[in-house]
Amino acid sequence: MATGYTRLWSAVVLKMALGLLCVISFPSASHAQVEQIQAVITGIVSPQHAAEINAVLAAQPNVVMSRTDMYTKNLLIHALPECTLNLAAINTLIQPFGVVARCFKRGPLVHGEFKHLDPQTCSGVPVLVR
Repeated sequence: MATGYTRLWSAVVLKMALGLLCVISFPSASHAQVEQIQAVITGIVSPQHAAEINAVLAAQPNVVMSRTDMYTKNLLIHALPECTLNLAAINTLIQPFGVVARCFKRGPLVHGEFKHLDPQTCSGVPVLVR
């Protein structure tokens, strides 16, 4: 009887270890391929307005995630390297909403290193970090 419990316990521990290994391994592989796009959006008037802008940006090809925040005026997009969004493309997409993007920044997504762009001090010059 003790051997049955031992085998069952060993199988449970093995399954948990394999599951944990998958959780640790797979996100880091896909995470390394994702790029971060940031910009300051001027002209957002409400959280609903930000959500409408966000819906258009999130629907673009190779965009993994998009967030637009009314209070910080920050846009954050996680995109695959194949994503062709740049400052001009973003402005074309959001122009119908009466807003403008500036202070564009694109580079690799580095876990734990997100900082808001300051709408008061950012320059209008796009920055590519590759």
